[in-house]
Amino acid sequence: MAKNKKLELVKRDMNFFSDFTASSGQMGSYISLALLVILGLLIVGSGIYAVVFLQTATVRNNINVLNAKMQGESYQADLAKFTEINSSMAGLNQQYYDVSSLLSKVQGKDKVQSSYMDTIYSNIPKDIAITKFAYTGGTITLTGEADSYYSPLDLISNLSKAKLFTYVAITNISQVDVSTSELTPADLLLTKKYTFEIQGSLKSNYVVLISRLIDSTTSEPLTAVKSQTLAAGESFTESGVNTYTSQDGSVYTLSRVLIDNVAVSETTMAAIRQNDSISGLVASSVDIKLFYTLTSTSGGAQ
Repeated sequence: MAKNKKLELVKRDMNFFSDFTASSGQMGSYISLALLVILGLLIVGSGIYAVVFLQTATVRNNINVLNAKMQGESYQADLAKFTEINSSMAGLNQQYYDVSSLLSKVQGKDKVQSSYMDTIYSNIPKDIAITKFAYTGGTITLTGEADSYYSPLDLISNLSKAKLFTYVAITNISQVDVSTSELTPADLLLTKKYTFEIQGSLKSNYVVLISRLIDSTTSEPLTAVKSQTLAAGESFTESGVNTYTSQDGSVYTLSRVLIDNVAVSETTMAAIRQNDSISGLVASSVDIKLFYTLTSTSGGAQ
């Protein structure tokens, strides 16, 4: 019996050590696997770091090369030459504008003859009184008063028959408001009831000038004067006037408009912006100046 008990104790001890050894081996496998995973992560991380480091070093080296090149005598000489050429271009652009503007003015130069007035007055209806005579740009503008609404139409008919004008039109007929006047009944009988304005074109063709200028004290031109010759009574249209993009990519926005050196009304300006164009009928030479302000450059917004 004692011997059997001893054998059982020995077996029990052997089973204990066997279980312990198995547990230790399993634990060792887990640790080895974890070490392999950590080692793998370290290798991958080292690879990524090496790639980033190399890329950063390459970029930094390229920056240093560019900085060195920009500081070099050759680059500085080219930069100074570019600045000089850019300044010369601005001067040439101003000269180009001046020459084209002068040429356009010479082409549109004319003078009025006294015979025109003789023809006009010999064809005036009896109830019409001419109060103002103006001659500009090859066009005669007659301002006057009439007893009848149709009398200015009769005047146009007479002038058309006389073949004085190549194109003639009434720009305005308005009834005179005498309700607030202090005239006597006798004076009212002598007062003309209508005022009118008639424009007559003496030439067959007229020059329309369109300039684009920077809205500043110097009014530096953005481009040369655009000149076109159109027949009297023909319409003209200039589209894309709201903005102007220069050759260097700078963008300019329309700020104001002068027609024959007179600023257009707010209503007309609103219509120009809405339609992105300016148009009209040619009854005389027309000088249109479009003024712009700089809104953005090729390098970004202002």
